[in-house]
Amino acid sequence: MNAQRDSKLPFLAVLMAGGGGTRLWPLSRPDQPKQFLPLISGRSLFQLTVARLREILPPEDIFVISNSRLIPMIRASSVGLPEENLLCEPSPRNTAPAVAYALAVLRTRFPEFVMACLPSDHYIAESKRFITLVQCARTLAGKGYLVTLGIEPTGPTTGYGYVEQGERLDSIDGLSAFRVKHFKEKPTAEEAQAMIARGGFHWNSGMFFWRSDVLEEEFRTQQPGISKALDRMAGLLARKGDDRLLKEIWESMPVLSLDYGILEASNRVAVLPARDLGWTDIGSWDALVELYQAHPELQGKAPEGVRDVGSQSITVIRKTDSHRVLATVGLHDVIIVETDDAILICQRGKSQDVRKIAGMK
Repeated sequence: MNAQRDSKLPFLAVLMAGGGGTRLWPLSRPDQPKQFLPLISGRSLFQLTVARLREILPPEDIFVISNSRLIPMIRASSVGLPEENLLCEPSPRNTAPAVAYALAVLRTRFPEFVMACLPSDHYIAESKRFITLVQCARTLAGKGYLVTLGIEPTGPTTGYGYVEQGERLDSIDGLSAFRVKHFKEKPTAEEAQAMIARGGFHWNSGMFFWRSDVLEEEFRTQQPGISKALDRMAGLLARKGDDRLLKEIWESMPVLSLDYGILEASNRVAVLPARDLGWTDIGSWDALVELYQAHPELQGKAPEGVRDVGSQSITVIRKTDSHRVLATVGLHDVIIVETDDAILICQRGKSQDVRKIAGMK
């Protein structure tokens, strides 16, 4: 374990904002993914994510990595980030190359730093609690750990990855951190039930914290090809080299997730249990409807032009300029989503299958 560095190392946040949208189809599309939809009180998840971070970080310390198609949408979000902080990956290659690219860019500006690597499409109700956890994770990362926030499970959900905690490693401001004993990606229902019954498991939030030198060492040890590409990219960026060569280096890296490529094999991953965050990744229409039902004020005003007789537990979401009437009679447990060019009618509890519709030609 590397020794703790000076606590005054720069603390930087990198937001992952390149994902496409399928599970919230028809509202979410490849050119309008979930993170940029005005789902929460008329604001996007991306805007809310930046606003949370702005409580502890100036805009010049917040970076976004995305693709060329979505960079204009980031600019249009009006979150006040400097143009040079918008990092454009040449093409989708999953999270390990994306984080390596972010490290290469930031290395040209800071010799060493602590990085928070965060999704841009999660909803967190308790911002103050989140900030407390971020500060604790920053301290823990400074001690040489690769830190993940582990969400307290509310049930045996199969749509999330899980992390199993091992021995207690440290305590930061009264919050205990544990060594990660095991990762389990999207278990079966039986496996999820067994893990919840056994205890000591957390949902993998995808929120990570590490010192730059520690993560680069992990790349050198576990993914030497990516490590070499990282060094080449950093050198090229430092001398403002040819973008075509940067793309060649980028495409030499494997399509690989950071979880699988680095974290699952590392012996210095720590989980910091993240309780009482009011967290959801809004990974399906069911998840969004549950959030709206618990907090009706987040949905905003009721859609116009909807008429119903005798239905129970239905939710209608309309994002269309059409003035036609949408009428329902005698339905139960149904979600209806209408846009200008599509209508989704989905039984509650089945919305994970919406991605199959989105993939149909």
